[in-house]
Amino acid sequence: MDKLLIEIKELKKLMLLQKEVLTVIELSLYTGYTVDYIYKMVSLNQIPYSKPNGKKLFFSKVRIVEWLSSNKQLSEQELEEKAANYIQKKRFGK
Repeated sequence: MDKLLIEIKELKKLMLLQKEVLTVIELSLYTGYTVDYIYKMVSLNQIPYSKPNGKKLFFSKVRIVEWLSSNKQLSEQELEEKAANYIQKKRFGK
């Protein structure tokens, strides 16, 4: 029975990946943020959302992925490459 429940949960996760619009609970599962934290971010307008009927919140998965990726931190290698490119441009006037 436990194995069946685990498989059902895995199927739910796979189905979630196919959806384009998520509810608060689905967004919580997708991002790992708690439902309370999602509501807090919504109230502070820190996360993209829509409220078409004035009551229920919806989240575009595409916009959420963009939002999650928006404050990307460069790796050490990326920073070194960026610095090398900057120095090369300054030296050769490109």
